[in-house]
Amino acid sequence: MDLPLVVDVLEWVALAALALVAWTAVRHVRGNAALAILHDLQPYLLAAAWPVLVLALLERAWWLAVAAGALACRHAVLVVPRLVSDHLPAWARGAPSARMAVSNVYVDNATPEHLAAELVHTRADVIVIVEWNPTFAAAFADTPGAAAYAQRVEDPDDRSDYAVCVLSRLPLDPGSRMVELGALRAAHAVVRTAAGPLHVLALNPKATVDKGGYDTWHEQMTTLIERVPALPRPFVLAGDLNSTQFRPAFKALLRAGTTDAHDSLGKGLTRSFRLAAHGLLARLGDVVRLDHALLGPGVRAIAAHDLPPCGSDHRPFVVSLVIGPDESGAAHPAPGSAGSAADVAH
Repeated sequence: MDLPLVVDVLEWVALAALALVAWTAVRHVRGNAALAILHDLQPYLLAAAWPVLVLALLERAWWLAVAAGALACRHAVLVVPRLVSDHLPAWARGAPSARMAVSNVYVDNATPEHLAAELVHTRADVIVIVEWNPTFAAAFADTPGAAAYAQRVEDPDDRSDYAVCVLSRLPLDPGSRMVELGALRAAHAVVRTAAGPLHVLALNPKATVDKGGYDTWHEQMTTLIERVPALPRPFVLAGDLNSTQFRPAFKALLRAGTTDAHDSLGKGLTRSFRLAAHGLLARLGDVVRLDHALLGPGVRAIAAHDLPPCGSDHRPFVVSLVIGPDESGAAHPAPGSAGSAADVAH
């Protein structure tokens, strides 16, 4: 077999594999952990269609060019919208803002005091922490300025790797508490901002790479998608969702009535997760974004920036939010009503 023929065969095989990954994502095919990771990596994988397209055009291999062109278009559809910021409504300009920090602190963080100091230094109004653990809690308590975050929602008995906590400099309504969303536990804080109450739910669905993790993650996401329309408004879902925005279930979560803060700011291709906290794999840098702030109707992001990982395998971020009219036209449930924290779990 001559070399040009071998190259042609390899190009067709590669395109077929890329097409299969893209098709399963478009058709919302539920697979397994391996397929989920391939969906996460679509921006990298589908980028390979562009050089194949160029080569096919140069060689006048028209059928190969058509196939590569279709996949290149799919890549553009995934990538380009995430580089463009959404239009900011008139009410958001000059509206009072609240700043939220979101961090997976990593249960095996060797320098929790550095990350705790970094988070306190942000002076964020609210800090959402996942993988909350006694070691980090002690480091946070010893950080100058930590006393300002006396308001918190946590489960002191949760010693799992998926414990969550919300810390706040602002007052919390009495209804703030831990809630059960099916198999997913969340810290639900009702924060009194200058623009009114904001419902913050800290989440950490199970990692798909854990044993049996994908099935649990899919079950948790399915329940969350079902609950979104009934969540009290305005709300923010924040934390390590162990998923990029390219998985079908994540897209369903967006369609249920949420907006990814980074996408809305044209920063949807920024990355927050690295393969290890230190060592050779850490040197590869951040590979995908697993850490998100999903905004309900009436909540807009006006700015966001990442922070140093400080010993974690996740990069924290700070997002500035404004709260205004519910643009979906739905009424905001009042605290203590059917849409309060007490009813999120039902």
